[in-house]
Amino acid sequence: MKSALGALFGCALSSACFATNLNIIDYGATPDDHSDDDSIAINAAINAARDGDTVIIPEGAFHTREEIILKSRVNLKGAGYAKSTITAVYSSKDNDDEHKTLIKGRYLFSVSISGLRLKTIHPEGVNKLISIIDSENVSVNESSFHRFEEHAVYFYNTVNGRVANSRFQDATNTIDGGHGYGVVYTSGCNAGRVDNSYFYGPDIRHGVVIQGDKKINRPSHGITVNSNYFKDTKQDAIDLHGSGEYDNLVINNTIVGDPNDKALGRGIGVGEDVHGPSGSGNIVKNNIIRNTLYGIHVLAGSPDVKISGNKIYNCNRMGIFIEKGQNVDVRANTIEGCRWWGIYVENGDNTTIASGSKTTNEVHGNGWGSSDGWREKDYGNGGVRVESQNSGMNVRNNNFCDNESNGGPNFLFEGQGTVLNNQCQ
Repeated sequence: MKSALGALFGCALSSACFATNLNIIDYGATPDDHSDDDSIAINAAINAARDGDTVIIPEGAFHTREEIILKSRVNLKGAGYAKSTITAVYSSKDNDDEHKTLIKGRYLFSVSISGLRLKTIHPEGVNKLISIIDSENVSVNESSFHRFEEHAVYFYNTVNGRVANSRFQDATNTIDGGHGYGVVYTSGCNAGRVDNSYFYGPDIRHGVVIQGDKKINRPSHGITVNSNYFKDTKQDAIDLHGSGEYDNLVINNTIVGDPNDKALGRGIGVGEDVHGPSGSGNIVKNNIIRNTLYGIHVLAGSPDVKISGNKIYNCNRMGIFIEKGQNVDVRANTIEGCRWWGIYVENGDNTTIASGSKTTNEVHGNGWGSSDGWREKDYGNGGVRVESQNSGMNVRNNNFCDNESNGGPNFLFEGQGTVLNNQCQ
């Protein structure tokens, strides 16, 4: 047991022993008064805080006319996203750099933001609600985000940027590229996480985006996207955006689309035609995906993607579409009810489609939709198809059954490689 003298000595070395709470009311903030500028009080409290202190945003709506600037080792804490609101009364259209973001920080270390509702009063929103650049150990917890034009939470070249138990909705632009993203990791982010959060469309373009910076060759990596819920996103709910991002884990998420929306988004995208391929070692595992355009889509030559244990239902086109990839490993997935094909390998040399350690790929009940508009109408639709340009294929120990409801095959293999022990082929 630590002695009292030892505990006192430890406190002498750590300011955390003397951490205090600073309430923004004490610095002049006035809740529920639209006419004032509470950024003055919030920034004054942050500037007055010492290492380990927490700036308290109490219940009420607080209005800001300037950006809030974070400081290392100083936390920002509200009473809960349904109780404490910070609202920017400016927008990104104000044409100056001081009105592009609501909360921002650079060169930060060890900061927590929690219990807040962040928004703007303007229909066009601000560019970013939270922007974290060149920082380490920054977390966002139990908060909600509304009316942002580009990104709700933006991590740039940040180590261990984390988001948990938060809600995202009401992006003001989901049409233009680079807009309407919930959480973004870009330009060398490492070891971040998004956990147990909710992304509600249709006013979200992408829920989570992981990407790099091609100009300086700084891909993001080691990001985990775990146990989140995505509903009705305009494009990929989770997007590995195609700038070399590698060794990322997408696991245990639920993605649901609107079957009546003709502009369905994809569930999970790996690589991007404009930006390029993702890097190697990305894992897409144990996700549930319903009513999306594609369940999982591999593009632009992205290599070494591991796709396992996912359950994909009722996609409007393909459950797993390897449009262009290399060495993709597809194991132990369940794919049912997709209109065109359960699994389609257009360009995917050395792809493996095989059983996992305990179960196999189950591809049933796919191919029921019309093939009008699809590039290969002559074959109808069906369960699994591998086109002729693919070599080094390994397709074994799968169940491809009951997929020919529109006159297509259970399994159409035109490539080169090994095909063994598949049921109902």
